[in-house]
Amino acid sequence: MKAGRHRTFDKDIALEQAMEVFWSNGYPGTSLADLTNAMGINKPSLYSAFGNKEKLYRSALDKYVEKYGVIHAKYLYTAEQCLSDRIRCYLTSIAEMVTNPKLPAGCFVCISTCEVGGTCIPADALQTIFKINELTKSSLTEFFKNEISAGNIVGERSPAMMANHILSLQFGLSVMARNGAKLEELNEIIKFSVENYSLKIY
Repeated sequence: MKAGRHRTFDKDIALEQAMEVFWSNGYPGTSLADLTNAMGINKPSLYSAFGNKEKLYRSALDKYVEKYGVIHAKYLYTAEQCLSDRIRCYLTSIAEMVTNPKLPAGCFVCISTCEVGGTCIPADALQTIFKINELTKSSLTEFFKNEISAGNIVGERSPAMMANHILSLQFGLSVMARNGAKLEELNEIIKFSVENYSLKIY
């Protein structure tokens, strides 16, 4: 019996390449040919390594969160800075990422969320998107609960409401970047939000 053929590509690199295709084109705008061309593999190799298009998409979302999603949270926990400065640094980190010319514009999770509501994304992939957003909201809610306990937030404020507010800002920055906004513009929005508008309550 002949030994099975070994893969001649790096699976992790191929996944990142697929991630950037989905990130650029969205799920319905990405064909198998787009994926195999970017990954440098044929369809049988794609199916063997990643399953079908939907499974590859879900893996790409998880990869994105691991590489580009969770990295921003560290700025919320910089002990020597006040709360408003920490939130500003957190949002600025996101703005820098969504406008990075070396990456597709915007946030992959935000783009995927904007595609929710129709029939173009399979059910299991929808659940992956919902889970990612729920984990982000839960993490931000817990963060604000801790800030209230520490006395860093004045007045009766709902941690869930504040988490939704920050999440809305994140998505707004992503959509604007996708629409061609530059980092300087996004930084102005962040400055206004943190210093002159609703985040004054913190």
